[in-house]
Amino acid sequence: MSPGKISKAYLVPGLPHLVFGKKLQAWTELVRGYEQAGDNCRKSKPDVLVTYSTQWISVLGHSFQTHPNPSGIHVDENWYDLGDLPFSAKVDVDLTKQMASKAAGKGLATKLINFDGFPLDTGTIVAQHFLNADGSVPVAVLSSNVYANAADSMKLGAAVSEAIQESGRNAVLVACTGMSGRFHTTEIDFKKDEFSNAADDQWNRRLLKMMEAGKCGEVLDVMGDFAANTMADMQFKAFAWLIGALGVAKARGKVLAYGPIYGTGAAVVEFDNAS
Repeated sequence: MSPGKISKAYLVPGLPHLVFGKKLQAWTELVRGYEQAGDNCRKSKPDVLVTYSTQWISVLGHSFQTHPNPSGIHVDENWYDLGDLPFSAKVDVDLTKQMASKAAGKGLATKLINFDGFPLDTGTIVAQHFLNADGSVPVAVLSSNVYANAADSMKLGAAVSEAIQESGRNAVLVACTGMSGRFHTTEIDFKKDEFSNAADDQWNRRLLKMMEAGKCGEVLDVMGDFAANTMADMQFKAFAWLIGALGVAKARGKVLAYGPIYGTGAAVVEFDNAS
């Protein structure tokens, strides 16, 4: 069996607004970028989409979805007024268990989740909507441990990469996260969405420029300051997970889209032929 590989990797937003507001001009660029990512992802013919979502928050270590076919209707706990989010996914259970085993071997606390009715989170569902709409590609879904730091997140990424290599799978990685996390504090007209803070926009652009320049190590160096200054989504640890899987030296991003979602920062970044 040939070694597995990561053919592509993506940093994508997970807020539900892009699903329900595709035609709004404020989000046109993000929707187009997400759709382009979906086209590129399908062309790579992946065997599995491995998704780490900051909206699946776990407390007791890192959780791994091992139910073979989670399905149902999800209602976002914050944006429930936007509409229902139906979901159905095929889980690559064998690969998921191997990822969890590799993570445990690196000293990380892990938990396998296999309960009827256990929902997928909003971020995973949104990413599936754009990258795997027909659900034809199996998935592996990992939680975001609220207590994990960047180093632990990178260990988790390395465990994922090792499991993929041993599996022989052609994998696409999906880090589902926002960038700056400062929402508008008063209700806004979606059509007039903009960044809630100009300094957050500057920080976001600074990090995206580093990614495109292949300076992902520098992004890791400033992550703490970025998180402190912009209320970054889960301290931007999804990026650390992604780089842990790709390796700093091989990671160079292409920004497909960037813009605000209810004041926060959102970007679609593609890492091509990562490993």
